[in-house]
Amino acid sequence: MDQYQKAAEIIANSKTIVAFSGAGISAESGIPTFRDPGGLWDQFDPDEIGTTGGIIATVMRKPELIRDFFLQTAVIFEQARPNPGHFGLKALEELRLLKAIITQNIDNLHQEAGSSNVIEVHGNLFRARCLNCGRKQQLNKQELLARLKNFFAAAPADFEIMNLVQLLPRCPNCQGLTRPDVVMFGEQVQQMPEAFAQAESCDLMLVLGTSGVVYPAAAIPCQAYDRKAKIIEINPTDNYYNSISAVYLPAPSGQAMPKLIELVKDLL
Repeated sequence: MDQYQKAAEIIANSKTIVAFSGAGISAESGIPTFRDPGGLWDQFDPDEIGTTGGIIATVMRKPELIRDFFLQTAVIFEQARPNPGHFGLKALEELRLLKAIITQNIDNLHQEAGSSNVIEVHGNLFRARCLNCGRKQQLNKQELLARLKNFFAAAPADFEIMNLVQLLPRCPNCQGLTRPDVVMFGEQVQQMPEAFAQAESCDLMLVLGTSGVVYPAAAIPCQAYDRKAKIIEINPTDNYYNSISAVYLPAPSGQAMPKLIELVKDLL
């Protein structure tokens, strides 16, 4: 049987589908992955920009590197839009098949595509978290990126870390300083109880664009499989969950999902 047809039949016969997405689905929207050749860690040292302490130290020692990183990041995220892979997951939600998306991505693209139940284990770049009371607030993406670009276009060579902090709004609850609500190296991941609860309750997990090497998140599909869920992996580079996959589609999510949606609609 054709693998797309097999995958579509599994999807159509499932009652509770959860998706697990990684950097590959966002790469199709123009956001570089971290670990693949040409990714961010090929261009920037994660010890310098992957931790809070690293960023502070790098601002003091290599402010031009921080300038290059944030300017490049702002341009990339400003241009990124949801792709057919994101919209395909939204279509499955509209068909009342997909119950949740667990994502390792911080780019907000699933929400921009219209998905309503998104669990973000590594946080969200366009959300601020108060350093004092912990309150979170969603930020306007375009306004934040515009402030970032304008700051670095005009910033003196000896700018300080407090200049970066002032780019984010004060907490509306306590007026405390805020930081981007993203998980840096060495920090605790977010929403893992919710993620594992979804994994344990689904009968099918779609795994899209992840290399399966970043733990603890990478264990989520295995948890679903251990609870008898079927696994369909969509990934153009490799079948990273080959030992547990019922179907593997060697294609980008943006190519595979529209085809799957049409096949599923014919079966419902």
